Amino acid sequence: MAEFNAARGRHWLHAAPLLQDADVIILNEMDVGMARSDQQHTTRLLAHLLHMNYAWGLEFVELTSGTRQEQAATGHLPNFRGLHGNAFLTRCHISEPVIFRDPVGKYFSDDRIPLNAYGYEKRLGGRMGLFGRIQLDGMELVIGSTHKLYGSAAQVRGYIGGRAAVTAGDQPTHSCSDFGLQAVDRVHSRRATPTWPATCQQLGTMRGDNLCSNLRVATPESTAVPCYKRFGVHALLSDHAPTTVTLHIP
Repeated sequence: MAEFNAARGRHWLHAAPLLQDADVIILNEMDVGMARSDQQHTTRLLAHLLHMNYAWGLEFVELTSGTRQEQAATGHLPNFRGLHGNAFLTRCHISEPVIFRDPVGKYFSDDRIPLNAYGYEKRLGGRMGLFGRIQLDGMELVIGSTHKLYGSAAQVRGYIGGRAAVTAGDQPTHSCSDFGLQAVDRVHSRRATPTWPATCQQLGTMRGDNLCSNLRVATPESTAVPCYKRFGVHALLSDHAPTTVTLHIP
């Protein structure tokens, strides 16, 4: 499986080679109809390219075209749809999808604070997690994409029940135990590999993303720089590093 906070998803085409070998791909920050990502349904396009099914869940209705830098880069173009959320892709059939959502908070605030990019972003919504169930080798598996979801641990544990599960996203490490799961990166190492803020030269200085599961880790976690390198061009795809792991299906 693979996890990637794709930072709007604008570079989904260039990110595909980093993700294409995974049977499950968990994604954060995927736009639908935003000027900053060329008005694309970034999740759908990536899923079609990789011949995978997908589920996408709304996190925010974006009432501006983004941060100060994004507004300047797009020439203040309006959004076609103005939607931003989280997703997962899988080669399996998806059933019983559900969203658990934190309170709205201050993302719609008139105050100039970091949560609204100091007044440049106006957002309706709140942090959330998207979950679903798939059948894999005759076993039911819960998969989840979480993005700074803090207030729904009991609901997540209830949805997982006694099933095998894997969740991932831009979450603190303690979220794994909150969900009744184990942090995958701690299975083979006590030191967490950084994933943020990543560049084409380094993975970052902090652990910004975590994979959680109750399955056995078959191959240790691997993390790559989020960079497209072709024909002498190096393009940064996100400020989060994509992470992959192979889990054992009993």
